[in-house]
Amino acid sequence: MIALFKMNDVYECQIKQLLTEMGYEVVSFYSINSILDQIMNPMVIITPAIFRKELADLSFPVIPIHLNADDIERWMKAESPDMKELTFIASDEEIAWLKHSYKNKAFHMSYLTENQTSALNSSMMYLTPIWLKGFIPNPRMKNIHFIKPTFISLIPFLQTAGSLVALTEEHLKERYQVDAIVHSTHDGVIAIDRNGKVKLVNEHAKILLGVEAEMKGRNITEFIPQSDMIRILEKGEIERNDIATIGGRKVVINRSPVIVKGKIVGAVSNFKEITDIQKIELQLRRKLHRHGLEAKYRLSDIIGDTSEIREAVNLARKFAGTESTVLITGESGTGKELFAQGIHSASSRALGPFVAVNCAVLPENLLESEMFGYEKGTFTGGLKDGKPGLFELAHGGTLFLDEIGEISLRIQALLLRVLEERAIRRVGGERIIPVDVRIITATNRNLEKAVEQKQFRADLYYRLNVLSLELPPLRKRLADTPKLVESFIQEYNDKRKIKIETVEKELLCLFQKYDWPGNIRELRNTIERMVVLEEGAVLRLKDAKFLIEKINRRRSTQDPDMKGSIKNKERELILTTLERYGNNKTLAAQSLGIDRSTLWRKMKEYKL
Repeated sequence: MIALFKMNDVYECQIKQLLTEMGYEVVSFYSINSILDQIMNPMVIITPAIFRKELADLSFPVIPIHLNADDIERWMKAESPDMKELTFIASDEEIAWLKHSYKNKAFHMSYLTENQTSALNSSMMYLTPIWLKGFIPNPRMKNIHFIKPTFISLIPFLQTAGSLVALTEEHLKERYQVDAIVHSTHDGVIAIDRNGKVKLVNEHAKILLGVEAEMKGRNITEFIPQSDMIRILEKGEIERNDIATIGGRKVVINRSPVIVKGKIVGAVSNFKEITDIQKIELQLRRKLHRHGLEAKYRLSDIIGDTSEIREAVNLARKFAGTESTVLITGESGTGKELFAQGIHSASSRALGPFVAVNCAVLPENLLESEMFGYEKGTFTGGLKDGKPGLFELAHGGTLFLDEIGEISLRIQALLLRVLEERAIRRVGGERIIPVDVRIITATNRNLEKAVEQKQFRADLYYRLNVLSLELPPLRKRLADTPKLVESFIQEYNDKRKIKIETVEKELLCLFQKYDWPGNIRELRNTIERMVVLEEGAVLRLKDAKFLIEKINRRRSTQDPDMKGSIKNKERELILTTLERYGNNKTLAAQSLGIDRSTLWRKMKEYKL
């Protein structure tokens, strides 16, 4: 909507006709109160620059019109072509604009604001816009000339207003988003305008009030005859924690006035059953702990300098700048949730919740109720008043579905519907709840193969795999092992009295020669075991016998013919240790965790 404010002297009818023919809704206002009465409707306001100050506190776009240099030149040529000097009276904004644009050096123009007109000189010639008539003490003085801009000169202002209409529509979309948020909350919410008409109400409020009919547009007193919200409209005072009984239920109510420029234009009330408050707080704390509604890690926390991991981090950072779904693939233990949290923390949703669930650990019926929630009475043993699902908890943030390849075909169909409709329906319920959630999924399965085998829906796969991120296994980035080891040691040092200060080079070499089938998770567990058992400040190769045995078993299992390769590695390890200790056999044997006689036998065997 385009609003004309105090434009009665400035082509009001012509402007209305032109804008109406162009498809715009046009309304005229002559007082600030008349605009406040329509404040719930988005609008762009066109007004003479002198009145812009009156609209300063409004959130709407304001297009101030003013005279330009051509308007003044045109008047001078028609009315006083020989004039060499005059004074222009206007608002500060108009004067600043004219000083910048008026370039006639053969003519002298001085300026006065509307606040400097108390003593005009009868011998001077004054020029002022027509909309300043009410600001001039004696507008009938013959030396004061009121000029009107040409209709053509106003066209740019009208074009600007038209271009901003789309912006006001965006504001309207934001209001719809507010509606979605209000409807997703578990408080009852009602908003009324200055006349007591309901402008906003969510389903939970209607349930608590026992109302099934449409409430919007009707007076609040039709549903609550002696509504306290009317008192808020009259007094304009905030009321908090008022306890009342509605439909036999004890509720806690908060009421607030909506005030614009000192004027009460509406009121908002939100209320919750008092018996639910402590229960909901406890449930929320448990959910926060269990589901981790806050992302703890950022992309900058990911350790590694190899090209493989840096490429993955850079790609994840690009993904964070979008709203598209992300599918993270990689072997178990490669850090898929760490990347998911990093993408969330780097996105525009960083201040929203991060909700994670491992789809593989929950049976089908439990996973459905966890993801979508359930209404009261749906399950025997369920919460009395039902339970919100993960989609509702993640509203405004990110939902991370780990091991997505393990969900059943039925759950896949339900998930696909949420992705398409951006709304969920609780188990056992009929109410549609809009949700604003970004989906990030992860799997160590080959989903393309699962699609071919009819184990995973193709339509869901392509909806999830908009952006794909494959994480490298640790064996492909073994050069990052020392930094990872250092990071894990620092983490465990924070919990120890005796700090680990050094890691033997031979131990790091061993770490870099192992293929780590369990990836970073296995490396972390290995470091934790060694740190827990170490009584000193150094991690040594001799304390890694369990890992050497595991390596030997794994290699012999993978290939019986690798015996020679293992011996080569053993020969290299002994040679490196001897060099380190200057061929001191006693120290070398201690470092290797073997007897000195065994070392001699090995040296003889390998001809060292």
